[in-house]
Amino acid sequence: MEIPVPVNPVGDMQRAVECEELVRPSVITLVRGAVAAGWTADEVLIAVEEVVKDIRNAKPSMNANDVEQF
Repeated sequence: MEIPVPVNPVGDMQRAVECEELVRPSVITLVRGAVAAGWTADEVLIAVEEVVKDIRNAKPSMNANDVEQF
């Protein structure tokens, strides 16, 4: 999935909402696919939360220049 560039500047309160709206469909697709494969929604959501924590802890200042590290 290609994500468009942000409309709002860094520091703008709407930027977080904008990003959330852009990534929501992909996260929902991921969760639905895992549930369809037999995982419970709670298992998938916990796994996603843990992955996010791992990424946040490993890449605290990740930006567009760091994406190739994934």
